[in-house]
Amino acid sequence: MAKMKFFPFFFLAIIFAIPSSAQNQALNKFVKSENLKHAGIGIKITDLETGNTVCKYNENLSLIPASALKLLTTASALEILGEKFVYTTKLYAVGKIDELGVLSGFLYIEGTGDPSLGSNYFDDDKEAFLKEWLSVLKNQGIKEITGGILVFDNPECYESVSSKWIMEDIGNYFTPEIYPLSVFDNTYSLYLKSGVAGTTPEIIRTDPEVGLIFKNYIKSASNNQDSTYIRGFSPSAERFLYGTIPSHREEFVIKGSIPNPPVFFAEYLKKYLNNNGIKIKGETLDIQYEVNQEDKLLNITYSKKLQDIIKVTNFRSNNHFAESLFYTIGKEKMKPDDCAYIPSLSSDYICKFWKEKGLDISGIFIYDGCGLSPSNAISASSLTDLLVYMDKQSKNSKIFRQSLPEAGKEGTVRNFLKTKNPGIIAHVKSGSISRVQSYSGYIEKNKKTYAFTIIINNFEGNRATLKTQIETFLSRF
Repeated sequence: MAKMKFFPFFFLAIIFAIPSSAQNQALNKFVKSENLKHAGIGIKITDLETGNTVCKYNENLSLIPASALKLLTTASALEILGEKFVYTTKLYAVGKIDELGVLSGFLYIEGTGDPSLGSNYFDDDKEAFLKEWLSVLKNQGIKEITGGILVFDNPECYESVSSKWIMEDIGNYFTPEIYPLSVFDNTYSLYLKSGVAGTTPEIIRTDPEVGLIFKNYIKSASNNQDSTYIRGFSPSAERFLYGTIPSHREEFVIKGSIPNPPVFFAEYLKKYLNNNGIKIKGETLDIQYEVNQEDKLLNITYSKKLQDIIKVTNFRSNNHFAESLFYTIGKEKMKPDDCAYIPSLSSDYICKFWKEKGLDISGIFIYDGCGLSPSNAISASSLTDLLVYMDKQSKNSKIFRQSLPEAGKEGTVRNFLKTKNPGIIAHVKSGSISRVQSYSGYIEKNKKTYAFTIIINNFEGNRATLKTQIETFLSRF
């Protein structure tokens, strides 16, 4: 695939001129919309049967994709890690167990980055793995542990929160801290009770208990909207609450990211065991530890299947799952003696992999796996070509297609293409951050199936209007 070359401005005008044929009248009308006068627009639509591009506009322009970048992350995870890949979380006894059931030592939890451990996105009991661990400990006859619980928690080795995310997002549930050990989606719920408009809601509790100090600047409002956000990040225990919630609510829930998930996990396990008959005397230790042959492996907890993790990632646009996959891809390239994991390991590996598959990676800039960073950029051509590859050449084609929600019915696109042209069936990943809207996926119409990508940066007006314009375009191209 040829790379873009630089031409004088008048040649660019010819290259990017909008075709005047009847087939492209919908495109012509869309890109000339008043609210897109100053916008960056990238569009590419490819017929999957013929491989021909049937519609394009600025298709090689690098644009911020927002959560549509998750397509690149999940496709890369499937192709690089393989559909049979699973995460493991191992529980070890470090020390001797005497005849009285006293472990003179520690419990050690070794994680590999499983985002599904205790996740609320699956039907089963989120504490099921804890019940299993409790049973294992009791079967070993362990009644007391003189030491505490060891977890590996070294911030020098992991960029737990992307340096490319914007400050106002840090602390919210959609900016989780990423470590090798995660639990409960790395998310807590904060329960509020609101009174009359203009008053400060009462903080009732958090679930789970996370030991944070909240500075509450939220106000009750007469409208029915939630505009709250949580600001703050580790190692500080302070979190600042801003925005409004509806008035006169007995219970209203907002969500934030659990600080330092490995240490939280160890403390949660300590309380759980203490409450269920196994006494933990020591403190939680967050140190680097290497398992040796004298340590006893008590249990291995396996993650959900990779296809299930990827489906949650794309259906729910789950940043925690996406970042965990992104981290895992990069970790595969770490050398044995390397301590530091940095996102560039993942981005370099992903770009190299797809280049070897024949995709044009020029103009791709990746700084996270979820698309939250405004520093990310990719072209409509690159995303569409990725979709074509996954459909035509990947052995994981079916799994990948099924990970995308059906527009108008489910997931984050349940209200997209809902009322337009009932003959259209689309499986789509959406993306949205400030002044960015994107859609990418597969669309079936008139007995043909297409891979498509639409990325809009810096549109004017409201998002709902733009969504309607995109729906109209897709129903008429």
